Amino acid sequence: SGQREITRSCSQDRSMMRKWSLCGLLVLLAGYCISQDIYSYQASKQYAEFLYAKEDWPLAAEEYARLLFMQPDNDTFLIRLSGIYHRLDQSHQALAIFRQYRGNPPALRSAQEESAYLQAILFHKDSSMLISALATSRFTSSEDKRRLSVENYLLQRQWKQAASLLADENGETWRNTYRNITEQVLAFRPKRPWLAATMSAVLPGSGKFYSRNVKEGITSFLFVAAMAYQSYRGFSKQGSNSATGWIYGGLGIGFYLGNIYGAHQSAKNYNLRKTHALEDEVDRIIYSRY
Repeated sequence: SGQREITRSCSQDRSMMRKWSLCGLLVLLAGYCISQDIYSYQASKQYAEFLYAKEDWPLAAEEYARLLFMQPDNDTFLIRLSGIYHRLDQSHQALAIFRQYRGNPPALRSAQEESAYLQAILFHKDSSMLISALATSRFTSSEDKRRLSVENYLLQRQWKQAASLLADENGETWRNTYRNITEQVLAFRPKRPWLAATMSAVLPGSGKFYSRNVKEGITSFLFVAAMAYQSYRGFSKQGSNSATGWIYGGLGIGFYLGNIYGAHQSAKNYNLRKTHALEDEVDRIIYSRY
């Protein structure tokens, strides 16, 4: 019994020592943090710049949001945070911080702030908001307003409206780039799925040739032709009771119907690929500017 009491007492002493050790460690850590002042404005700014240089956008957004809270009038922090939200594809967040720190509508105080705000609206894809902001802008030149309007139409896939603004041959060189891609989009003539299906019904595989799917067109033609030939041979040798003729005939009909459906889908897929390629090129050009 005495031995057990001694053991229990030692166990309690060790537990108490661990608690005091942990408390001491926490006190030392707190003292270190205070001495280093890691939560000061200057330390937070250095850390935010470090995260920005590393392109660690989520953490950088948190740090710059904290810095902006500490210094609401700091234009640099507002513009930097807006740019980070753009890289995170969070244009709604960029607009929210402008409303929070500059009012609604925002009272913008510099050309840089106005440019960042207009950029946020552009990628938010709100045409009415952009038109209103451009009408009341104080620092944006008429040429930049036109460019933003063109980019808005392009991002909204309103190709004809963009082309009308680009019709003037004079002006900055940026218009040539946008004019070329817009002309490509307007010149594109999509394939007609019903025509591709009809062509393949008349001549298997021809609908896929029409849809620029040459390999599948050749494959479809060969499969249907091979099944039809085998079926013909079977019926020629054994008459209407030929199992070979009926089997290959059934397979041939299946391939024939599949070839018609495949031609229809091939035309739709071609249109999607071509459209997406042009839209991706437009987005690449615009996003690379910001």
